[in-house]
Amino acid sequence: MPTINTLNLPQFRAAPQLFRPMATDGTGVEPPDNSEVRKIAEDVLGATKMSFAAVAATPDARVAAGSVEEIFKRAIKDLPGANRPVLQNLAEGWAATPEVVRAAEFGRAGTRSFAEHLNAGGLQSFDIGLAELNLDQKLLGVESSVRMPLYLLRNGGLGDAGLFGDGIDSVDDLEDAVRMSNVAAAADDIGDENRLADLFGMSLGEDPWGDGVMGDSGQLDDAVTDKMEFWLHRVKCIDETNPEFWGNDEIAIAGIEIDENGDTKKIGEQRVGSGFKDGRSRRYVRKFTWFNMRENGNNWPKSYSVSLLLAEKDNGGFSKWLDGVWKKVRDKVKEAVAKAVAKLAESYIGPALARIVGQAAAWIVDVFAGWLIKALKDDVFPPFTARVTTPSMSARWNYANGRWGNPSSGRRLAYFNGHGGRYSVEYEWRFAS
Repeated sequence: MPTINTLNLPQFRAAPQLFRPMATDGTGVEPPDNSEVRKIAEDVLGATKMSFAAVAATPDARVAAGSVEEIFKRAIKDLPGANRPVLQNLAEGWAATPEVVRAAEFGRAGTRSFAEHLNAGGLQSFDIGLAELNLDQKLLGVESSVRMPLYLLRNGGLGDAGLFGDGIDSVDDLEDAVRMSNVAAAADDIGDENRLADLFGMSLGEDPWGDGVMGDSGQLDDAVTDKMEFWLHRVKCIDETNPEFWGNDEIAIAGIEIDENGDTKKIGEQRVGSGFKDGRSRRYVRKFTWFNMRENGNNWPKSYSVSLLLAEKDNGGFSKWLDGVWKKVRDKVKEAVAKAVAKLAESYIGPALARIVGQAAAWIVDVFAGWLIKALKDDVFPPFTARVTTPSMSARWNYANGRWGNPSSGRRLAYFNGHGGRYSVEYEWRFAS
């Protein structure tokens, strides 16, 4: 099937100023746009929290090697000594609550006890044996199981009287028959591309400007900017935290990056400096991370996010193990979404599916991190997430004078509020070669 493409390329080539990337930021990641994928994300989030609480309540329980529960077990051991008993008491309180209360906190996974959850395989297989998640198949773009057969029947099916007058004599014939049936079905509104675009978001299907930058002359320049970079510039203490946490403490910054496929990677903790007080700032110019815009082929637009964590340098290793958790969460979301849309040909929604899985994983990352910080009463500020979406390698922002063509988003501010204090971090997005 052709990829969804509603671009009027001459229009964009003639008016490059209309073709801008979009950078957004805030203290929270938006949940998935599709309501049914959001249900899946909430389901996986609940099971992830359940796994953490179950391991915290029973730190000696046996867990599978390589599982998210094993990661949690190691992480809890890495916590400062004062945090572990606080966490265990909290988790034991959750374990003692009635099922209805656990379910309110952990979703479907909470209908089991902690021991039952771990014995069932934890996050990886928490949904096996539970009641099915109530999903609206139409909102996932999946038609009822009878519609495709009815379509084929009224067109003679795949056999002698149908799409193949000579019958089907080989596997190749069968594959061709299925492919032609999908094409014909799309024309009959089964897997209709416009409808799927409404559900999952439009896929441009190509980079409208290819590998060049549109100059004032209307001709493509030779420069190729196939990387999206994320730069830090300055950290400022607006209001010192209470009572003594930050005045003489070193400040470190770490992060989690998520690309257009939902792939996640830890950005290791980096020392910023010490002695922060009201009004004091420190210049901190660093290319914090970057993304390869050639990844995932020619499927546009592409979105990237960076979640920043500001913390004390001697914090108990909070950022050391988060990336392993996100990978497990992303894989579970991908599995659940793929299962939910198994009746729909992948060629219809491949790029859109990758984007929405990435969006769901990013949202779980953000909410789970906030939940952990609150549960641990940790000296980590709630994370700040910066996001950028670009429709092309060659898209640009405007300069301060209004002229189009700026490869930089300009300086932006990330604010961190907590512990009676407020900090800001100055950053920017850049297109680069």
